[in-house]
Amino acid sequence: MKKVRQSLIGLVIAFGALYYTLRNVSLEELATSLKNAELIYILPGLALICLSYVARAYRWQILLRPFKQIPVKEIYSPLMIGFMGSILPARAGEIMRAYVVGKKHNITFSGAFSTIIVERLFDLVCLMAMFVWVFVFNSEMFNPNITFSGVSVQSMAIGFGRVCFILVFGLLGFMFLLAWREEKVKSWISWFIRPLSEKWKEKIIYMVGEFALGCQIIKDKKALMQIALFSVLIWTLIVALYYPFYFAFDLQTRSLDSLLILTVMVCILITVLPTPAFLGSYNAGVLIALHEIMGEAEVTAVSFGMVVWAASFLVVFVGGFYFILSDHMSVKSLMNAEEEADSALEKANK
Repeated sequence: MKKVRQSLIGLVIAFGALYYTLRNVSLEELATSLKNAELIYILPGLALICLSYVARAYRWQILLRPFKQIPVKEIYSPLMIGFMGSILPARAGEIMRAYVVGKKHNITFSGAFSTIIVERLFDLVCLMAMFVWVFVFNSEMFNPNITFSGVSVQSMAIGFGRVCFILVFGLLGFMFLLAWREEKVKSWISWFIRPLSEKWKEKIIYMVGEFALGCQIIKDKKALMQIALFSVLIWTLIVALYYPFYFAFDLQTRSLDSLLILTVMVCILITVLPTPAFLGSYNAGVLIALHEIMGEAEVTAVSFGMVVWAASFLVVFVGGFYFILSDHMSVKSLMNAEEEADSALEKANK
């Protein structure tokens, strides 16, 4: 029932976001816009999407190194299967990714999952850095005449960017403290969570321990540098993949700042509105960035979002399906992976 409820909530959010995206665009206008697009530019876009997953595989290989040295060619399978799992409720693909790599390479679920937590933290640091650039150094792109509760959108953007600036250093500091002062950090956290029930205290301390396990890799200076460089490369590719699609739809603004704004708005929407396969939330993020902020035609922004979303989903789905077949995984075992991973997590927590 919990999974059904999560699925229904995700679908409701997706339909709501799609309604917001399509509410002012007729099917005829959308069809004309897609027909007039120069879809040959999809090919370099697809290449950049694929390269971003190659970079992710190399980064994950480094993060898994303390547990086991795995050839990068064997990383692609759990990586792509996990990302394909993003169509499941509650973003269960991350759990599936840890489960599959653990099963294939005899790594504990807790250890594999800790590397994904650290991976996400590096992603978050890169994303927060982009937030600072967009909301602080490019705040003029937000209309100062639009206000909410008496506060202009531009002022809110600047304030949000400053908060992100603080968070970047806070997250980095937290990582390094966990790597070198794990017990001290746990004692601080235990003091802050005193009012909570024993059950929640145990869960929080357990998750901190898992996070600390993954953070041990940063004690290796060479590995830390490699992870940082691959993280920057991954986000450079994510930003760059939109550029060929700019030419496909002949957008008027093709600057680096516009690419960063588009990336940031998409990331915000898919985080705030968690939908299966990012359907609807991804499209709404593109619409806000291209139409509301950069002033592109609404129908162009809508068709652009649909094509880029479809291209991204195609790479993930084809890659995941290919590795499911090549690894001779049954549909039943794949569907049960999330449940088994949850059980493993509960056992480790005890």
